Amino acid sequence: MDLFNKHIANILRAKDEESLAIFIGAGVSKSSETKTIKMPSWGDLIDSLISDLNIEGETDYLKIAQLYYLTFGEHLYYKKIKDFFPDNIPHSKIHDLIFKLNPHSVITTNWDTLLEAAINAKTYFYNVISSDKDLMKSYLGKKLIKMHGDFKNHNIVFKEDDYLNYSYKFPLIENYVKSIISTHTVLFLGYSYNDIDLKQIIKWTQNHSSVRPPMYLVVFKDIPAQRKYLESHGIITIILADEKLKPFNNDSYSNKLYTFLYNLNSLELCTNLSDIEIINLIYSRVKSLQSLNAILAEQITRCFTNCGLMYIDDNGPKALLRFYDTEVTSSDNNIELRGFYKKFVSLLNDDEKVEKYKSHLQKLF
Repeated sequence: MDLFNKHIANILRAKDEESLAIFIGAGVSKSSETKTIKMPSWGDLIDSLISDLNIEGETDYLKIAQLYYLTFGEHLYYKKIKDFFPDNIPHSKIHDLIFKLNPHSVITTNWDTLLEAAINAKTYFYNVISSDKDLMKSYLGKKLIKMHGDFKNHNIVFKEDDYLNYSYKFPLIENYVKSIISTHTVLFLGYSYNDIDLKQIIKWTQNHSSVRPPMYLVVFKDIPAQRKYLESHGIITIILADEKLKPFNNDSYSNKLYTFLYNLNSLELCTNLSDIEIINLIYSRVKSLQSLNAILAEQITRCFTNCGLMYIDDNGPKALLRFYDTEVTSSDNNIELRGFYKKFVSLLNDDEKVEKYKSHLQKLF
């Protein structure tokens, strides 16, 4: 297995062990843009602030935001920024694929509500945390942490004072995120090499043990000097070049990210899997049903997808799970996933392998 696939296997293993944390940056929100709706970058926001301030030569983003706050006051400061983020922006297919990975924690530095929209649309079970108070009241194991606040709570992190006083204003969230970094495999999506928010997180890791699960930054261009800098802080870069799937037309950035997440969900990226890895990945798809007292057949098919129930009458009515192969269906036409299931069925049809992996297979049945 090559190095790229080893990284992918680590991510999938963390997913199976419910120790995967995904950090979401502004680049992911760009996938929700339309012809009439544009999601701003840091540069867009700062350029607008500079124009209103009528200043030249200042390049410190945090200071510029602070100057705007001091010049125009809190009300106009919030109104100015909020105007860049209209309400009811639809989430994208990328947001759905993120939650389809079933990460233990989703942590974002974004202020928009796109991740919440994805949660509500598909009823994913995540507590949304935008303040320390929310964290104290949370009761679900899985959480969406908006570590830089949001407009609803009037607590966004943007200007210089916000970063300097973060430990004072968000002590519980800071400790929670630090613990996640120390104990979870971390996947950064939507961040650039020079992202201010990524630098904040890197700074948090400096005083912690180097013995921790891996951290991965997904980028679209290899810059050796930047890559080595991140490696010195324990962050491995994953370079995305595959743009096979293009649901976002000419948006190459979003197409590459979508292709990566789609393949990660469909297991296409994980080639040369051992029999044990195949069994474990199958188990990970139904692991969430383990705690239920009773299971409906439809719950199983929803976990796997690309499968159906075949009803027979063999000494009484029975329902058998059948993985699709070449069947044409109105939905669930994931060729890569069907190929993976075919390997699993082949394993089950091999008596020697069934006996060899009996202890591993028992947890499935």
